[in-house]
Amino acid sequence: MVTMPGRRWLILTQYYPPEVGAPQIRLRSVARELQRHGVEVEVLTAVPNYPTGRIFPGYGGRWKVKENIDGVPVTRTWVYAGTGKSVPVRLANYLSFTFTALITALTGPRPDLMLVESQPLSLGLIAILMKWLRKVPYIYNVPDLQVDAARQMGFMKSRSFLGLAFQLENLFLRQSWKVSTVTHRFIEHFRGRGLSEEQITFLPNGADTDFLKPRPPSDRLLDRWGLHGKKVFLYVGTHAYYHGLETLIEAATLLRMNSDIVFLMVGEGPERARLKAMCVDRKLDNVIFGTSPYEEMDQLYSIAFASIATLRNIEVAKGMRLSKIFPSLSCGVPVIYSGFGEAADLIGATKCGMVVEPENPTLLAQAVKTLASQPETRSDLGRSGRTLVEREYSWSAIVQHWLSEIGLNKEPESATGQRLAGTVTTH
Repeated sequence: MVTMPGRRWLILTQYYPPEVGAPQIRLRSVARELQRHGVEVEVLTAVPNYPTGRIFPGYGGRWKVKENIDGVPVTRTWVYAGTGKSVPVRLANYLSFTFTALITALTGPRPDLMLVESQPLSLGLIAILMKWLRKVPYIYNVPDLQVDAARQMGFMKSRSFLGLAFQLENLFLRQSWKVSTVTHRFIEHFRGRGLSEEQITFLPNGADTDFLKPRPPSDRLLDRWGLHGKKVFLYVGTHAYYHGLETLIEAATLLRMNSDIVFLMVGEGPERARLKAMCVDRKLDNVIFGTSPYEEMDQLYSIAFASIATLRNIEVAKGMRLSKIFPSLSCGVPVIYSGFGEAADLIGATKCGMVVEPENPTLLAQAVKTLASQPETRSDLGRSGRTLVEREYSWSAIVQHWLSEIGLNKEPESATGQRLAGTVTTH
């Protein structure tokens, strides 16, 4: 049995700011909150390149980069930059970081505990070797059932490869000190795989409620995209296959004659070029593709009438809570959720948005049109969402409860620390 670890933590993740995405935002928030609770936390991550598959300016040509984000020391190691649907390219991307991070972890200062992001799966090899060779226990953080999702979406067609991935995942889970995951259905999934109640902990997605809060519409962003007088339905996040974003484009096609409604799609990802091509082919002028850094996310949501989250109709999606719903709700912006499962149940039960079945553009278009015609309903749903996030899904509340679950329940430091949109320094 593993005794309670000390307070020097190493977060191991391939994805971290200045990249923008769900794991990047979540882990940055967790690192900041751990600091507030007296944990000496460091991050080991890759040179930023996601989701474009290109090394960010200022980071190229170096094996290792050290910097500081929100007062957290961050070490970055070289990675083969690449993305998309090509299996060899993605494997080269994952395994190159696994190799460079392994060398750094094995030769660097020994932490008391590692918090290991389970994506990509190969990072579990570092966790295992650190446990076996340096006696470092680890928490295995599982935000998605990646092996199940890959099988259901056809990303892994080789049964032998799928079997190997499943066995490796089982090994990493069973060798961990704790497993943390983001939904109750995922907790049930891991119980079904033989993990004990004591080993599984709940670390859901959330939002920085101090930064992400209701604000007056940003004239600067309305000017940027020419959105004055429009009701903006906002999609923020990675444009990935499992989101099924063609459903949103199909809904926009059905609403092309509604001149007051516009769809703003912010983010990057492997599906973005295809989605843009769909809009060009259909001559849609009610879909705008934009980019926006996390630091202006509060302003981005200020111009949104509602946000949209979509998922494909696959079994594994029923257990997901898409992280993008919580920043929206924190800003008092209701969510139109095209999907089944735990997130849909949460939105419906707390009356902070609307839910339609996945991959049904007709129902999505109807929901958008209905909400656009009911501004008072929109305001009521937005207030309910803000109340929900303040009560249960602020990062401060989430991390404090999680630390109590794993037995580290020291009160936060008196200093509030920098908010998430704080400084980044590089040396």
